[in-house]
Amino acid sequence: MAAGRRIFVLGGGAALGAHHVGALRYLEEQGITPDVVVASSIGVINACAYATGGVEQLARAWRGFRSLPRIISPSLWQNPILGLSLFSMDRLTAAVEQYMDFPKIHASPLDLHVVVLNLSRGRGEVWSKHDCADARELRTLSRAGYAIPLLFPPVRFRGDWYVDGGFAWNIPLDHCLTLEPSEIYLLAPIASQLPYTGRFRTFAGFVQRLLDVMWRTIGNMGYLYAAMEDQRFHGVSRCAAVGRHGCAPCTGRPSMRSRHHPPTVPGRDLAG
Repeated sequence: MAAGRRIFVLGGGAALGAHHVGALRYLEEQGITPDVVVASSIGVINACAYATGGVEQLARAWRGFRSLPRIISPSLWQNPILGLSLFSMDRLTAAVEQYMDFPKIHASPLDLHVVVLNLSRGRGEVWSKHDCADARELRTLSRAGYAIPLLFPPVRFRGDWYVDGGFAWNIPLDHCLTLEPSEIYLLAPIASQLPYTGRFRTFAGFVQRLLDVMWRTIGNMGYLYAAMEDQRFHGVSRCAAVGRHGCAPCTGRPSMRSRHHPPTVPGRDLAG
């Protein structure tokens, strides 16, 4: 392999994040492990469990996760009347953090980057675990990474308010380029193509379709419209998407945006 770092991108996708277990196991069986994990939304939860104890720890976590009603926590303060969300994050964090060892993650040689949406400054950002002073800050950053807006309250981190960055930038390929990659593996559970829908029978169905389309077209834009040349992304030797059928080269379309982007650092917009 050429000099550089191997990067895994764990994209968001709610319960579809369970597919990360199989994808990571498949890659590990091929002798492919990451130097860096860039994660958004459910990918943040998975990345923290993986960094704690590998694929087996992640598999244990998914066996232990409960259904959505069990992790939704009504709260006297976190509600649309007195707070900024429908529910509290207390049950969710209690459920997932039993599978995470933040001192171990912070000290691990595996680099971890978290995609978040900075509501205070109105932009998407990517923070590395190396930007965190200690394990406690890393835990706060991880919580911001999966704080689904409206459903859960924003998380305060270093004076700013943050939420899940998946809808804004689910697959931040541009950021990956700043990390001196030799290979990039995309583990994105959101479908790159959605089935045709000719009729909406219910309002709930319409809302679900709208969210699916928004997540696919906005959150995954960096992946869907990446400018690929001979299966290379900006010269990266290998850029592959990993799914249930194994590992396949990315087949991006001509980019709708500039092919030259400034580096992404904390405090800078993802798209420059």
